[in-house]
Amino acid sequence: RGTPPSRSQNGIALLVKQRMPFEPLRGPAGACRTASGARGGGPALWGISLSECKALCEASGACVAAQHASTPKKRGRVDMACELILAPARVSHTLPLANTVCLLKRAEPSPPALSQQRADSLQPPPPPPPP
Repeated sequence: RGTPPSRSQNGIALLVKQRMPFEPLRGPAGACRTASGARGGGPALWGISLSECKALCEASGACVAAQHASTPKKRGRVDMACELILAPARVSHTLPLANTVCLLKRAEPSPPALSQQRADSLQPPPPPPPP
């Protein structure tokens, strides 16, 4: 099973990662909010697609969530905005808002701990004794 291509706005085929590092926040679609109701994000980045917004968040170690809005305009145009929610902010809920999605970045799973016996088996064998 291969990686399906997707198309960017300029028509160049791009490969899309199969992994899903984001999950929607439970509840209605809308803008990301902290427990106090604050936005918790930086300035809006305009003209950024949802996939580009997720890629920006994925590339940032400080990003905990990505908020994306797409607002239809006249003549088929769509205004798009991306907002990265950065630590130490913690998203707790959404503020219902049309055409807006809040996606939580999944924490990277910790690698399983190796038992000492397994760790020893991964070590290279000792060199042979000198003749």
